[in-house]
Amino acid sequence: MESFVDQKDGIFKSVCSLDCPDQCGLLVHKKEGKIVKIQGDPDHPVTQGNICNKVRNMTERIYDPKRLRTPLKRTGPKGDGIFEPISWDEAIETIRSHWQSLIEQEGPESILPYSFYGNMGNLTAEGMDRRFFHRLGSSQLDRAICTPAGSVGYKYTMGGSIGTDPEDTTETKLFIFWGINAVSTNMHQITIAQKARKNGAKIVVIDVHKNQTGRMADWFIPIRPGTDSALALGMMHVLFEENLADEPFLKEFTVGHEELRRHVLQYDPATVEAITGVSRNDIIELARLYGRTSPSLIRIGNGLQHHDNGGMIVRTIACLPAITGQWTKKGGGAIKGNTAFLAYNTKALQRPDLLKGRTPRVINMNQLGKALLDTEPPIRSLFVYSSNPAVVAPEANKVRKGLEREDLFTVVHDLFLTETARYADIVLPASSAFENTDFYTSYWHHYAQIQQPVIEKYGESKSNTEVFRLLAEALGFDDEPLKDSDEEMIRQALDCPDNPWLDGIDYDSLTEKHFVKANRKTIFPDKLPTP
Repeated sequence: MESFVDQKDGIFKSVCSLDCPDQCGLLVHKKEGKIVKIQGDPDHPVTQGNICNKVRNMTERIYDPKRLRTPLKRTGPKGDGIFEPISWDEAIETIRSHWQSLIEQEGPESILPYSFYGNMGNLTAEGMDRRFFHRLGSSQLDRAICTPAGSVGYKYTMGGSIGTDPEDTTETKLFIFWGINAVSTNMHQITIAQKARKNGAKIVVIDVHKNQTGRMADWFIPIRPGTDSALALGMMHVLFEENLADEPFLKEFTVGHEELRRHVLQYDPATVEAITGVSRNDIIELARLYGRTSPSLIRIGNGLQHHDNGGMIVRTIACLPAITGQWTKKGGGAIKGNTAFLAYNTKALQRPDLLKGRTPRVINMNQLGKALLDTEPPIRSLFVYSSNPAVVAPEANKVRKGLEREDLFTVVHDLFLTETARYADIVLPASSAFENTDFYTSYWHHYAQIQQPVIEKYGESKSNTEVFRLLAEALGFDDEPLKDSDEEMIRQALDCPDNPWLDGIDYDSLTEKHFVKANRKTIFPDKLPTP
């Protein structure tokens, strides 16, 4: 069968690669081998043809004249962005010789990868790169910049990233958007909520300022930053006091509800008003609305976790649907994230066994500036991909000061000469998602999707998987996992006996159907992986 790349004209199914819960199905229009338009795929069951402007205008980014076409070598001072083009052979050889010397003189832990989810493709973000750096024995990166606090908090209550199916929320009668500006960051959940509102659903928004989502709500509740757990405890106080708790559910499915009942006695509405700034009458009215409306859904956002008590805030809010027994109602419950339903075989994809018993040091990506300036023994080389730490990492002044070090050999693999790339010694041109093979798993809806290359590689650009195969070969690593093709890696990742929800999702079904839904029935009475 002729590949998408070989077909110069037509409309081809694709998927959005951006770090967004909605992970839209796309239709890519091609004319004479070039993408001329990107629109939403109306066949996608959740995103249904609606996409954001960022993606609608993605064609401009793919064909931007500033996009990198060849590898580059620095010829001016670090940070000035003065480079000259070189060949791939010279680029790979330069990296190999630097790293070979570092490994011999200071050990592989003198090298640090730095990446995140600039592209949400699983091969791109955590495939051959992880295999390569495991085999190298480099310092390992703790990719903790985004959601760990909230994810850990939610896991304490629910045992994992397990929530309501967004498709079921067409039935929901009360939506509480808590610490999430969903109009901008989860637009299809808003679309569903708006449709449900036409059938009588109410939308409540709790946030620290009246953003776009707050403005479209039926009821906006402003709250002091970092006090959300107190509001949740105040709601529990009212739910228990006014017999709005689902006692049979609590008895059958929860541990500790008696202790919680006693604990929240101290969080009466007057006390909670003093902490949160939410009036006692509003606290009582919100708790009654939540306790008496079914099905009800809480969409828990990432804004909540950006406080020193952020994990506990999310943990506490996640208890509310259990108190009201909403997990047994279609469209009821909560969504923080839903990655568990599409959890694939990360060991097969990342191959931590290639560490061969070594335990290299781990560096938290939030502390990159400190790591570049203070870590002993020092980091001597940095390989950056799918991220732009000069802009996104905390303590940016320290990060840039670290990147200025003359004794730091920096390689950046990207589509553009980013702020970080201006400090690099070698810059490698990256292919876009539309030029790669990859598979995608949403952390909100329940569909896995595949990306097959739609267009030729831009200039001499290469994917992450290609670059790390080249580096493995240059360093003489002959381990078979470092030679696997993209298709083989997808097949390995989707072979996951531990996740029954993944039944029916494999490379063949994805290439045939483009998107396939997790084999999920209901959360309860399934056994959750938590006491």
